[in-house]
Amino acid sequence: MFSKSTEYAVRAVVYLAKNSSEENRFGIKTIAADLGFPEHYLAKVLQHLVKRKIIYSAKGPNGGFYVTNQTLDITLLDIVDANEGLDFFKKCGLGLVECNDEKPCPIHKDYQIFRGDFYKMLSEKTIKSMNDDIEQGIAFMDLVS
Repeated sequence: MFSKSTEYAVRAVVYLAKNSSEENRFGIKTIAADLGFPEHYLAKVLQHLVKRKIIYSAKGPNGGFYVTNQTLDITLLDIVDANEGLDFFKKCGLGLVECNDEKPCPIHKDYQIFRGDFYKMLSEKTIKSMNDDIEQGIAFMDLVS
């Protein structure tokens, strides 16, 4: 459902939220190895997240990527928006250009409901709530470190 970069971004942010702090930063090699992602591609994804102030980075011998307490309040919608925008929530489910309330496609009403529910879930699910679910064992995500 998400682009590969958004999938990587979500998993990397959750990984960093679980493992990092301003004093405990992770280099791209460690993150990529632990998550099983291609290092070069992940580096681009993480740099984009830094530019959008979703995660942070520091250079130097003790440098690396990390999150702050504010990152825990970031929602999945924020990450989706940062990576691929929110056009998904405006487009027709069948890809028709002329689909609208006056001239709906065959799935228009059902798709509006799905999109609305999906938007609501993404806007309510925070990095903190995902980490809490993982720590409580109600959800699973492979976060090696």
